[in-house]
Amino acid sequence: YTNISTNKNGMSKIGYSFTIGIIAVFLSYLIGVPVGIIMALRKDKLLDHIGTFYIVFITAVPSLAYIFLFKSLGGRFGLPTTFDMENPTWLMYVLPIISLSLPSIANLMKWLRRYMIDQMNSDYVKFARSGGLSEGEIFRKHILKNAIIPIVHDIPASILFALTGAIITERVYVVPGVGMLTRAINAYDNGVIVGMVLFYAVLTVTSVILGDVLMSVLDPRISFTAKAR
Repeated sequence: YTNISTNKNGMSKIGYSFTIGIIAVFLSYLIGVPVGIIMALRKDKLLDHIGTFYIVFITAVPSLAYIFLFKSLGGRFGLPTTFDMENPTWLMYVLPIISLSLPSIANLMKWLRRYMIDQMNSDYVKFARSGGLSEGEIFRKHILKNAIIPIVHDIPASILFALTGAIITERVYVVPGVGMLTRAINAYDNGVIVGMVLFYAVLTVTSVILGDVLMSVLDPRISFTAKAR
């Protein structure tokens, strides 16, 4: 244990994983939510077809395949393909963040488009339109407000699971993060395995509870105290 080199100027393992994860979450919602809304509003138009192709591509292609694909493309454009702790630069975060945000963007686009189209075809929306409400009012007060509720439920989970790191992405880009579960399994390190599984379990339960609370804040119809009928 003494014959090792240390780096005292860098962040902790959780720090590296959380930095990459939280930026990827921010980009996912920043891009996925507006694009999903536009796809629903322009259903069966060109942008909807392009977005659908992207969703199908990300869903069908294994994550490891497009991670290596973007790693190769990024290397051709001069981006760092591994973490160099001797000469750190912000550019080495680019490819891991892109690799993490791509599937999240596709998932947000898919579900928000679906929820919005379901709301647009609902009877209460048709009734509101016949009552003289403008399309902008119907969109803001009815369609978007109801369609965004299931999406909001996943926000706490996305933020908390940024602490756990991305096992595959961190191994491909040699990120010194907390995605150590596979290494612990290969090394038969039962202590680390049990600790990581417990850590994941606590975060999962916490994220579900926080998601439910956040949904109840946005939707007054959800109550934790009223008795079921």
